[in-house]
Amino acid sequence: MLKAVLFDLDGTVLDTLPDLNACMNEALGNFGCPPITLEQTRRYVGNGGLMFAARALPESRKGDAEYFYKNVYCPVHFACKNGRTKPFAGEAECMAALERAGIKRAVVTNKSQRAADELGETLLKPYGFSAVFGNRDGVPVKPDPTLALMALEALGAAPSEAAFVGDGETDVQTAKNAGMRSVSVLWGYRPKEVLVSAGAERFARTFSELAQILLSM
Repeated sequence: MLKAVLFDLDGTVLDTLPDLNACMNEALGNFGCPPITLEQTRRYVGNGGLMFAARALPESRKGDAEYFYKNVYCPVHFACKNGRTKPFAGEAECMAALERAGIKRAVVTNKSQRAADELGETLLKPYGFSAVFGNRDGVPVKPDPTLALMALEALGAAPSEAAFVGDGETDVQTAKNAGMRSVSVLWGYRPKEVLVSAGAERFARTFSELAQILLSM
């Protein structure tokens, strides 16, 4: 039986894509750049805000990525009230089942700690996560395992006693780098073939399936 499960945030426990797209397009407009589509946003997220910003900028402005991210995108993103963000169907039931089984849970995301904390105090609060670990200074983003290992230490679980759940290739790689098992969800922002290429072996199409897989590990 697992002692702990770490969850990715964007595309795994919350559908944040509409807000991410709206925030980026507002920032791009403020920077005199064209908007990106929802599908482009889906492809660009997953490796942290700076990489999202670099991918969203037109080729001629990519050299401004760090300035744009810190001074244009972040203020817009931090002011976002997440009005378009929603949980996925069946999430509450899955988390309740893990709670009954005594499995501790935390979120580990490449989203900035400030933005992650905002969601931790609002939309994520009903689901009983012990902590939310986001991108912070001095700690590399996933797929580096550092943040995941910090989360496991806080939960009092060893990598061999835990699983990482996510929708992206970085989550599969993070689990492998941390010595954890992993489950890839198929309702998120990456197609199955991308996950398979990253080494994913377990897949859940719904939160109900995810609960069954985790409770049997």
